[in-house]
Order: sequence, then C-alpha cells, then structure tokens
Amino acid sequence: MITAGFILLVSIAAQIDSASASTLYLAYLRPESPAATQGSGSATLRLSDDQRSAIISFEYSNLTSAVTGVHIHGPADPGEKAPILFDLNTAARQSDGTYSWVFTPTDLNSVTDIVNAIEAGRIYFNIHTEEFPAGEIDGPFMLPSASQAGPIPTPPPPLASGTPTAQDAARFLTQATFGANDALISKVQHQGFDAFLAEQFAAPKSSYLAFIDASTPSPHPFQQTTSAWWTYAVSAPDQLRQRIAFALSEVFVVSRTPGGLGDSPDALPAYMDVLVKDAFGNYRQLLQDVTLNPAMGTYLNMLLNDKGDPATGRQPNENYAREIMQLFSIGLYQLNLDGSLTLGSSGLPIATYTQADVEGLAAVFTGWTWAQSGAPIFSKWVTADWRHPMVNIASHHSSDAKDILSSFVVPAGQTADEDLQMALDTIFKHPNVGPFFCKALIQRLVTSNPSPGYVYRVASAFNDNGKGVRGDLKAVVRAILLDYDARGPASTDQGAGHLSEPVVRVANLLRAFNASTLTGTFSVPLAAGMFGEEPMNSPSVFNFFSPDYQVPGLIAELGLKSPEFQITTEATVTTTANYLTSLIFGDKVVLNLSYDEMLAIDPPRLVDHLNSLLMAGNMSQGMRSTLINIISEIPETNATGRVKMAIDLVVNSPEFVIDK
Repeated sequence: MITAGFILLVSIAAQIDSASASTLYLAYLRPESPAATQGSGSATLRLSDDQRSAIISFEYSNLTSAVTGVHIHGPADPGEKAPILFDLNTAARQSDGTYSWVFTPTDLNSVTDIVNAIEAGRIYFNIHTEEFPAGEIDGPFMLPSASQAGPIPTPPPPLASGTPTAQDAARFLTQATFGANDALISKVQHQGFDAFLAEQFAAPKSSYLAFIDASTPSPHPFQQTTSAWWTYAVSAPDQLRQRIAFALSEVFVVSRTPGGLGDSPDALPAYMDVLVKDAFGNYRQLLQDVTLNPAMGTYLNMLLNDKGDPATGRQPNENYAREIMQLFSIGLYQLNLDGSLTLGSSGLPIATYTQADVEGLAAVFTGWTWAQSGAPIFSKWVTADWRHPMVNIASHHSSDAKDILSSFVVPAGQTADEDLQMALDTIFKHPNVGPFFCKALIQRLVTSNPSPGYVYRVASAFNDNGKGVRGDLKAVVRAILLDYDARGPASTDQGAGHLSEPVVRVANLLRAFNASTLTGTFSVPLAAGMFGEEPMNSPSVFNFFSPDYQVPGLIAELGLKSPEFQITTEATVTTTANYLTSLIFGDKVVLNLSYDEMLAIDPPRLVDHLNSLLMAGNMSQGMRSTLINIISEIPETNATGRVKMAIDLVVNSPEFVIDK
C-alpha cells in the first residue's frame, strides 16, 4: 500500500530507451467533489511510442489523512466516475520511483480504447484517503506545452495606427473593464488605448472598506461585501483597477468559509482593498501585502502559525508556504519564458520546489498574529483586527537556519521580518514568476490559450519594464492589453478568446445599458448557486476553475485550455440564462433602453447596435439574420418589446459568451 506523505517527482534518466519519442501527459490533482480539502498534487503519464504502455509518476501534499488508494480511472467525461484501469496500490514501484503501466484489455475497454481515452483527456488520476474514501484529489491527464529549450518567438506584425474603430474600442473594453457602453466606446475612440489606460491608472481607487463603512450595518456581512463587488463592477469609475483586482482575487484566492471570513464585516473587504491598492503597483509589494493580510493568514493558516517544538512534536503549518509557491508565484514545474514546461534530459518536467523547501518556508512564516494596540499576544482569543497587516512575536518565530527555494539558505538568528523579506525576495526573483503569473492574468482578461509569443512578450515586460524594474504591474497590464494578440484582428484560430465568466456577463449587461437601482447599489444573492461562482466565495484555494482545465474530447486532444468550462454545466447554463432574462424583463434594476427603443423601428440598425455594444462586432451573419427576422415579427408599436427580446437573445447566445 502507498503511505501518506510527499512523494517527490524524480528524474527518470533510465526510464525507457524510447523516451524522446514518447508523449507526455500531465494531470493537476485538485479536490475531488465533494471532498473539502486543501490537498493537491500532480501526475505525469508518458505514453510509449508504440502505445502499448506508459510510465506513471506522481506527487501529492496537504491531504487530510492517510492514503488508502491511488488509481487511474477511465474513460470518463468531467464529473463522471469510471472503473479503475490501473491500480498503483498493487503495482510494483520501480527503483526510480515510477510505475510501469502495460496496457491490457478489460471487460469494457480494448487497448485501443484506453489509448484513445488518454489522447482525448478522458483518463483521470485520483488519490483516496481515510477521510475521503471515495476520493480526495483527482485530475485528468492532458497534453501540456513543453520543450527542453526555451524558444524565442518571432515578433508579431505591427499594429495598425490611427483612431480605433467602434469594434476595436468595444473589444478593448471587454478585456479592460467589466463591459462596454456607448459613452466608453466613444471615449476610447477619441482618446486612443494608451490615453485611456493612463487615465485609468491615475483614477482614484474605489475602496471596499469605504463602501462597508458608508453602508447600513447588515446582518449578513458577506452579502454586503459582494454588494460592494457588484456595485463597483457595474458603476465604479476605476474600471480597469477593479477588473485587475478581480483577476488577482482568482489567483491569490481567499474565500468566505474558513475562519468565519464571510461573517466579519471587515475581513474580505480589507483583503480586496489590498488587491485594489496593489493592482498597479509592484508584484513584490503585492506578494508581501497578501502574505501579511490577516484574511489570507486565516485562510491558509499563517496567522498563529507557531514555531516547531521537538518536545511536543509540533511542526509549523505548511499550508501558506506551499500555496505561495504552487499557486501565487512559480507553479509546480520549471517554465520557459513563453510559459511552456521546461523538460529535463529525461523528457520530464522539472519540479520547482521540494518538500524541504516547503518545510523551510513554513518555518519562515511563523510567529505572526493579529495587529494589536499594546504588546501583541499570540492567541486566538485576541480581538481580530482585519484592517491592518499581521505583526510578529519573536518568541513564536523559528530562529533556525532554513533551506528554501533554489537551495537558498535563510541564516539563523534573523528577525521574523528579515526572514520574511529574504524569502519573498527569493521567490520574487525566481525565473518562473513572470511566465506563470502573466499567463494567469492573460487567461483572465484576454484568452484561455495565449500564444507562446504573447506570454513571452508579457513575461519580458514583467522581468523588465523598460527601465530596469522587475514586477511592474502597470507594465504588465499595458503589455497584456496592447499586445498584438489582444489588439490585432480578432483571431478565428482554434482556442482563441475565452469563455466569459458568468459574473462578468451579468456586469456586461448592466453596464451596457447604464443600469440603475433605487439604492444606487447592486447585489446578486445566491450567485454561487446560479453561476457556479461568486466573488470571494471560491470552494477552495484553487479558485472556481483551474487555469489548466481542458474539456475532454477535441479540446483536450488539441492541447487547449478551457478554464471557465469547468463550471459550465446544464444547471449553471440554465440558471445564468434565467437570471439574465430576469434582469431584462423584470424590475430588479432599470435598464436605460431609450436609445435602442429609437432604433427599434429599424431591426437591422437595432441588431447592429447590439452587435457593436455587446459583442464587439463579432456577431456572425447567420445570427444577425436570425435576430432581425425574430424581432421583425414583434409589432413596430412595441419598441420596448423588440429591444428586450433582441437583448435577451444576444446575451443568451453561444456567440455572446465567447470573447475574442
């Protein structure tokens, strides 16, 4: 039986003679529904060239309890369970730490079926534990982008000069804000992209704590917090800052459930204010502010993380140490500057850190507690101060030397702050940070499948903003939004664009028609149930969806990513559509439809305006003709009916939900 612990992914130099001709598949292991866990891991499957066998390796960490089973299952689509195809519990572990899987037919699948399922992303790896016997973490094997040498992409062609078209402006606003409206489209056309960005960089910050402080106390603090999010998404003037802060909240995840974060009026608003404040600052400062924020400290157990005690066997909590590397900065494997995996001489990915690195960082992150007016006390009974960074108590901080990332040693005898600064500097300087972090932001704003050249160019801006500064987020945001892949002609290539998140689609609708309410604020109760996501209410530290998720089938076979499709189910499609329709035809908010009602007498003009406003001019001719025919059947005298029907059909169309 395989025992619990961290099994290092080892180099497989003597794996098989034909390693260079084999095909690598990678699985990111995340919580297996409905398991409530912070466990994670990864697995590799190297399919032999003759497609008769595979070499398997894996690693895991942070599981709730002892491992009881490790299996490969399939074939299965997302959310489905399937029989075991390969049981690693009964397989012999090879001297290099890997497992050899020789394919054999089963009652249900031939060897060809197994190979086809691997290539289609329909084989998944899972780990069972005592706490979750049905499975704690799992993930499908997918085709990654990888190479042994970091390529230098060919520069893109120059962008067209001159005034942006209305279509160009609308597309830009879809990426840079929570949605376009006629006034903003005109503004961008008049100013140009650079001037708009400069204005947004300088715009005053909209503060979550200020929103909460100005509001009537609510018996449901979390609902008040999400009301701030919706209100700013729909109507805040600092749209770019708010959109970047939301993207950051899906990378540096903090959620309402653990530690009562959603029950405190201050916890999540104070955390969102950190992301708002640092959205255009430096990544190094962002990393520090996130690390010392008490909401993050509570969520990932750095708050009241005590130094080790050999007498009692107490060890520092490793949760934040692991996630700051795995999710916030460098990821699991070494990357080339273009975001592709760097492969070792064996043809396998190279791990970025080891368990020893995690343990070293965990010791760095000890001794931190709530900010307090007097001498700080290391106790959970202290009044929680969510608004100020955590402070350290020296007697609870490990003063030993600590091995951390890249074999760097934090010397013994330093203060907690000296240890922290040294550790964060080491992480910040790691070459993975640029491609790992920048690719995550590109996925949130522009496309799920950024080209290697796109990642390379943005990561280069992260590494050097042109003035020798590393980590300048203004330079990163500018590079993302002004790159050829974002501002050039909308691509029709496979994998171009991304599925718009449900909450962003709702904001798009409300912003497009300058929505208003009696209170001047906006709120969407029960958003998580309707949309499969809700700001600051992720089911785990891995966000609502994985950046590496691939819909099994053709998308997986092509090696394409489709993150937002992980929360796209029959239920969320239906409830999201119903909610959008309720906003259009209901009385929860007032949409300003006056201009479109003037156009309603001329259905082609009405449809063309909605195409420009809501779809950045990307509506197909077939969809345009269908809409014109449908709304033409509504009497001319019912202008409001024509407009509402047209809007409803647009925002619930497959073409609307894909941004390109």
